[in-house]
Amino acid sequence: MVAALLAAAALIVAVVSLTRSAPAALPGFTSAQKADAKDRLCARYKLAANAEHIETNTSNNIALARLSATNGALILETAAMDPALDLQYRDAAKALALSYQTLVAVATGSEEDDPQLGAAINDANAKVRVMHELCGD
Repeated sequence: MVAALLAAAALIVAVVSLTRSAPAALPGFTSAQKADAKDRLCARYKLAANAEHIETNTSNNIALARLSATNGALILETAAMDPALDLQYRDAAKALALSYQTLVAVATGSEEDDPQLGAAINDANAKVRVMHELCGD
């Protein structure tokens, strides 16, 4: 019950944060500041991706897998707010965050063979590959 309430609250916060426009990268940031913003985003992405990998690859762990995806979305959304971040990194992080949120919502009440769930998983995996290409190992 508590896990479900936490997941619902986290999902609401994530959806609200998605509706806010993050400011575009402002001119005047140095290359070092932009590189630091990228490094911070990538570190946060790797943290979220590792937790998501662990929780989704443990059997009988559906609730924690959903919480992990919701938390990962929040981590990415927060990291993407850095104004020194280049748009391609911000956009990729926001796209993955939205994909994680969609996956959690679609997975609720879905069976493993549900085509909508399969599509949400495939979309999340595609967005993970983009972030992995941007951030590396």
